[in-house]
Amino acid sequence: MVFDYVRDRTLSDIEVFVFEIINAGGGRNYSFEYKGKNDFENLENEISIDISSNLTFIEARDQLLKTYKMGMIYFLQNTPFQDQVEVNFGDEKNKPEQLSSDQWKNWVFEVSGSLNFENQTSIREEEYNVGMEVDRVTEVWRIRSDFGMLRSVKFFSGDEESYNSERKRTFFSGSVVKSLSDHFSTGIFGYYLHDTFRNYESYFNFSPALEYNFFPYSEVLTKEVTLAYKIGFNSFEYIQETIYGFLKQEMFNQSLTLNLRYREKWGSIYSYMVASQFLDQPDQNRLTLNNNINLRIVRGLSLWISGNFQLIRDQINLPKGEASIEDLLLRQRQISTNFQNRVSLGLSYTFGSIFNNIVNTRL
Repeated sequence: MVFDYVRDRTLSDIEVFVFEIINAGGGRNYSFEYKGKNDFENLENEISIDISSNLTFIEARDQLLKTYKMGMIYFLQNTPFQDQVEVNFGDEKNKPEQLSSDQWKNWVFEVSGSLNFENQTSIREEEYNVGMEVDRVTEVWRIRSDFGMLRSVKFFSGDEESYNSERKRTFFSGSVVKSLSDHFSTGIFGYYLHDTFRNYESYFNFSPALEYNFFPYSEVLTKEVTLAYKIGFNSFEYIQETIYGFLKQEMFNQSLTLNLRYREKWGSIYSYMVASQFLDQPDQNRLTLNNNINLRIVRGLSLWISGNFQLIRDQINLPKGEASIEDLLLRQRQISTNFQNRVSLGLSYTFGSIFNNIVNTRL
């Protein structure tokens, strides 16, 4: 049996939508949704598979292909092609054993590290990065923690002068989230940061939060609209005295986050908006809006738009004094700004033969 793949979904007899989401074990869950058209009108099927993070690319691809084929078999029933299908069950001797109890109790650990070195006549760069993640996810609880250390050094040498730039960053984040119902969840979040670029000798945040999902959480693969509120305590200790004359500060803040995600036939939309402010100084606030849109307008014509907009009024951590040329060029410290915007968009149109399932890797 051979299926022909066409270049546009509107030309197909069977549409296959693949939804991908990270699962509790650090791997990915793939859901295949099949919707028939034309001779297969009103026929629908769904199948899913969990791909472990330990699998290689080839192993993961083979499992996805096998799952995809199993989902397609449903549409061959009551057609002339059903006689070409054979169904075999594994030998009883090869029957998998009963799954044993999880000795790790749903805990997943990941340790990572990297070292980068680059050397030229006038430029030398060194960077190392180490990290660790510890997660536990169940139907009711989600516990996450993340630790990382980064050190980056750059040396620039010229005929008359030489410069060097060093940045250090250490962070730890942790959260405990509990599901309250199909629409509500609550959690506690903690964060620690040491960052020379942002003038933090130490920064600590502790925040409880409450989230409401306008749709049941079970529909997260296709749509979600959530509203989350956080209120937190912050403790700052700065490397250099700030523009407001502080070496230490303790403040409360609050934030409201609106998150929207849709995945449909016409494309996908992902958007979130975050409004935050310090309760002690309400004029110190920030508004962030991020949007990613991918639309299939008509047959063969697609449009994608990405934009990030920030109104920044909360840079209480900026060091006192003017930034040097070295700071500006080497980005050794954060610079004052009251906005940050980024927009990108693209348009593509495909036409010609509707069949494009031939693979040719020759030179």
